[in-house]
Amino acid sequence: MKHEIIIPDLNARNAIDFCNSEHDIDKQEEVVFNYGDMNTFEPFGMLLIGSKIRQFKKQYPQITFYNHKFKHHDYAGHMGYFQSFGQNFGKKPGEAWGSKRYIPITHLKVKELRIESYEQTEEIQETIYRKSKEMANVLSQGNSTLSEVLSYSIRELMRNIVEHADSESIWLAGQAWPTKDLVEISILDEGVGIHQAINFNPNLEMDSHEDALMLAIEPGISGKAFKHRGKMRKQRGSIWDNSGYGLYVTSEICQLGGNFLICSGDSALKVKNNQFRNKNTNFNGTAVRMRMNISEIKEFGPTLINKIVTKGERIAKENSEASIVRASKVSRLK
Repeated sequence: MKHEIIIPDLNARNAIDFCNSEHDIDKQEEVVFNYGDMNTFEPFGMLLIGSKIRQFKKQYPQITFYNHKFKHHDYAGHMGYFQSFGQNFGKKPGEAWGSKRYIPITHLKVKELRIESYEQTEEIQETIYRKSKEMANVLSQGNSTLSEVLSYSIRELMRNIVEHADSESIWLAGQAWPTKDLVEISILDEGVGIHQAINFNPNLEMDSHEDALMLAIEPGISGKAFKHRGKMRKQRGSIWDNSGYGLYVTSEICQLGGNFLICSGDSALKVKNNQFRNKNTNFNGTAVRMRMNISEIKEFGPTLINKIVTKGERIAKENSEASIVRASKVSRLK
């Protein structure tokens, strides 16, 4: 029996809904993904749906999967979307470098990052820092202030995957739209998800994935170092000790005319103008989208990150004084 699935425009909303849909493919012999009516391919949508298709193929090895009406989508092919889940069309992930307006779908293996850091006699965080600078320079189009902000966000999200996610891979893609004054970076892993990644901290109390996402963007929450019974735990004395500020700072930056989206487990959280919206989904891992308004970032200049960190330190102090930090505590942000 052949089962057809219509692939929607690959924007964030449709990608999240696609993951949440019951596709009823477990009893099928053949599944066809139909791309005939598509017009939009955005970085986050390509990463999330590409990952979901890889999951389908892994979960149902007995099913034959086909793609239909896809060969006219040159942009998606050039970005590496189809090759990311095994369709032999277009560029392979990471192959299409050369533009100052996009980062193609790129697949970084954590094991290879560790090997590279060893060969370069540096910590893996330094390797990540170098790669984040390279990617930020591509999208910043010569704007040093924007490059600094993008580099910070890419670096911290890549570190989260290496240090927390228990994932073998990092998937990322980016696009700059100068006429829209907008830049997007999206990063995805297929690891344990946010809830499990921060659940080791005994100071946190979470009843759901939605709670975990709300807590993860609080300053000082998602780091591996934390205070328990009056003592700091899991610190190594390294300059790279994870303080848990990456998701917080990035989510704050993105609200300066843009927005921040994080998806993990059965929940997706969008943050814009200090307004929080949750949506049901179904994704094994974590996917993050950063959308930044370029002119707003220019206005704040190179001190932007320091201003946000200073604000976050005040909030983190409040969190550290609580014996248990609950998701209800951060509802004050809504």
